[in-house]
Amino acid sequence: MNWASDLFGRRGVSFGGLIPRVALLAWRPMSWLFPTDPERQRRRDRWLVILLGLLIVVLAARAARKHDGVLLRNQEFGARVLAGEDPYFDPARGHRVHGPYPPSYALVTVPLALVPTPLARVGWALAQGAALIAAFRWLTALARRHAPRSAEHAPVWCALALLLVSRFLLRDTSGGGGNVIYATLVLGALIAAESGRAARSGWLFALPLVLKPNLAPLALFFVATRRWRVLAATTLAALALWALPAPFYGLREWWSTSARWASDVYAFSTLDDLHADERVPDGLPKNDSSMNQSLRAALDRLLRPSASERIDDVHVAEVEPATIAWLARGVGVGLLASLTFAAWRARTARARWWAALGFLPACLLVAPIAWKAHHVALLPLCFGLVGAAHVARRPAWGVGLALYWLLANVASEEVLGKGAKNWLQAVSLITWFDVVLVAIAVVLALRDREPAADETRAHDALRPA
Repeated sequence: MNWASDLFGRRGVSFGGLIPRVALLAWRPMSWLFPTDPERQRRRDRWLVILLGLLIVVLAARAARKHDGVLLRNQEFGARVLAGEDPYFDPARGHRVHGPYPPSYALVTVPLALVPTPLARVGWALAQGAALIAAFRWLTALARRHAPRSAEHAPVWCALALLLVSRFLLRDTSGGGGNVIYATLVLGALIAAESGRAARSGWLFALPLVLKPNLAPLALFFVATRRWRVLAATTLAALALWALPAPFYGLREWWSTSARWASDVYAFSTLDDLHADERVPDGLPKNDSSMNQSLRAALDRLLRPSASERIDDVHVAEVEPATIAWLARGVGVGLLASLTFAAWRARTARARWWAALGFLPACLLVAPIAWKAHHVALLPLCFGLVGAAHVARRPAWGVGLALYWLLANVASEEVLGKGAKNWLQAVSLITWFDVVLVAIAVVLALRDREPAADETRAHDALRPA
């Protein structure tokens, strides 16, 4: 039977069965990646390792050729810390920069400021590559623990998960972002917590919090699962890490700088009218583009006319700014509460993991700023979804993930043109995908209620009804 008869059947088109046939045809090429012969599996894995190594080399080479980007601003931030100056005020630009980052960001920026820029770019790119390797090793270990009969295919799950966040990874590694590193540290913290290593978990979770606290709501997972020792270790480690750069200033000045940062971030986070540029604290981004994919920015574009010529007008209703702000807060609280409840109700380790991974897109949704590069943090969740699709043997799941890849990654300016890219950005396609991912994680966590005696029963909860 050829591909046409596979798709349409021997007697022609049957639209009632067309969708499952399309799903089967789309899923069939994926089976080539999952051989049953151990020797072919080893050969496949060797090629995947080679490809990952080549990817890291290419990303490092690309980073070395950059002349701008966030890494340069990070070096300038660190240089001002070393000089005892206000790290946020950039005299060349005449205003404050890096407003979302806490003063303890100096833990990263000072070492970068001590080396030449080309070396800093390559070194940081290699650190990003090392984070990818660590994430893949940890995810593979999770597969061995929770899906032992399918774990030999975990390297492929890693590769496919990387494809699902490829656009975000390229953005994060382009100018020296740290999101893949911070997300890997959070993944390590979750694994350490599940293994009963509270101190290690606390340190791994505290480090990204004092560098870039956009994943802080994940602490609710530790509350729901009653990981009190992890929370205590996180608090102590975060205080110690926050205080480390204080000798450059003296404690009084360091406290003053930290207090201003906290005040500015709070004012920005609680701002009702995103069009009121004059109320945005200096150093934090104004609402002059559609790049912010946070929930409140997405709802603002959906429910208010555009305030800037740089933002496509996609609004479908006109609602008061305060109402939009409260709606965003309500939806955000609802998403976090759903995940917290799912984690609290979890009866298996696998259910807890679905809840934990669901917090990753939820954190991006409730953050006041969520650039596309931040979404590389979805890598662990994408790994889980790819693995679930493979184990459940549901081709429709594969088609859904392929559509996500096409719309969230391939549908870019290079493919569709700037106009289409700007429109998709304005309608906040990435934001609504995040909402769907949270909902999927909650459903999977709540459906996986009973421990299973074997893998078939273990993954019954992953099978759609």
